[in-house]
Amino acid sequence: MLFFFPRIFWQLKPENPIDLVVIDKTTPSTDYREHLGLFWILTNDKVTKPSGEDYSIEEDYFGYNPKLGVPMDPYNISREVDLIYIADTYGVYTNDVGEENEGARSQKIYGGMEEKEWEAILRSKGENTTLIAEYNSFATPTEEGPRSLMEETLGVEWSGWSGRHFDDLMSDEIPSWLIANYEAQYQQKWSFEGGGLAFVHYTDQVIILDERAAEEKVSFTLTDAGKKKFPKVSSSHYPYWFDILTAGDDAVVYAKYNLHLSQEGHDILEQAGIPASFPAVVHQPESKTYYFAGDYADYTKDNLMKWERSDFLMTIFSQDTSKFFWVTYVPLMRVILDEVKNSIPK
Repeated sequence: MLFFFPRIFWQLKPENPIDLVVIDKTTPSTDYREHLGLFWILTNDKVTKPSGEDYSIEEDYFGYNPKLGVPMDPYNISREVDLIYIADTYGVYTNDVGEENEGARSQKIYGGMEEKEWEAILRSKGENTTLIAEYNSFATPTEEGPRSLMEETLGVEWSGWSGRHFDDLMSDEIPSWLIANYEAQYQQKWSFEGGGLAFVHYTDQVIILDERAAEEKVSFTLTDAGKKKFPKVSSSHYPYWFDILTAGDDAVVYAKYNLHLSQEGHDILEQAGIPASFPAVVHQPESKTYYFAGDYADYTKDNLMKWERSDFLMTIFSQDTSKFFWVTYVPLMRVILDEVKNSIPK
């Protein structure tokens, strides 16, 4: 009975109806990892459709259908909704759907945000609608026109750079295209030891900082405004890809990334125009938008969705790669979901 109490308590929780739309174009396989983290929270918090039906991770999104191997219908919501969440628009490529994915760049099958699609999204955004977008919603392969429109709405400006910390620069996690671009640019073999930072510009320029120049992992740290709004969110190390951007004058920065660099690392990035600290969570209060400069909803396990307080258990046992999800993203999203629920007209 003690073991099943968390499941019983979850069953007794009241439902929370929210009219939610998800866009995720990066679904080459049926793990749906780019929006799985969001759906974990929706299920655990019993967020349902206004009709009372549960949201389905396999059906309730706009993007690519991995079961049929075809794009879904374009965004076609005509009503004003409560929440729009753009999880990823990077897309699906030929190597993603082959028997072996070696990380090499290949031909795009589907992906990027189109201007007409963005206009359709904005038509379904009313005064009370919250819009959340995260990396990669407007970077490559989205073209400059729709990217500029998205940046204006979200209150950010992308520098063209993306980056990631790797624990081991010789591991299988390193994409083969990154190695190929580095070797072509610097005319030398990829031969790094230990961890480090990789930066990639949309023009394919590459910068690698090994463990001598990048002394620690990337820190996600709340600002004073962020601590006030998200008191249960903990600072942590961010383990995945992020984009480097600036926030507009009217935007509020709730969190920042901090790079821990040696003087050599500072000098290399300064020459490329890359700062050591830059926004991670940006909010436009008037337009009710949030931008997460990382793959926050990217999660790989759908464990214990229907168990009350399972997030507390997972926080205790989480490792470095999942700790950000449990101690940072989950409590962050719960505050925003409460904000969304409170803004729904009664």
